[in-house]
Amino acid sequence: MAKPIEVTVGETVFFITPMDAFDALAAFGDLQKDILPALGDLISVAGGQDDGEAAMGKALEKLSGKLDGKQLKYWADRLLTPDTIAVEINGADRALDAAAKAMAFKEFTDILELMVHVIKVNFASPLGRWLSRSGLDLSQVQAGLSGVIGQK
Repeated sequence: MAKPIEVTVGETVFFITPMDAFDALAAFGDLQKDILPALGDLISVAGGQDDGEAAMGKALEKLSGKLDGKQLKYWADRLLTPDTIAVEINGADRALDAAAKAMAFKEFTDILELMVHVIKVNFASPLGRWLSRSGLDLSQVQAGLSGVIGQK
């Protein structure tokens, strides 16, 4: 079993356990259709490959055009499971079940930020290696993802 990765969203500490390779494969297959094309544009802007507010606006517009509320909820439920996410509440770590979610998230943007962390933990390195085979520098992909979610 992979070691959990600690991330902080707002003032809340979460522990992300990387997905099993077969679960990650299935999730990636669906994710690449729904989110990655639009997220790729954000990564390019954040990584400095595309400059300007206009490029960021277009990337955000593309992402919002791809995802409606049902899809966002679907991905939150799929990526933020009690099996793969734990949260520190009142000094104790607990699985991210429904009760823990109610205590951990103060704003919906916290959910989105944690989802990006989960995507980064599970897919940035494999995706970067895969993209580097086509000539892209892995550091550009990682820098782009870090720019989208910020370094903590």
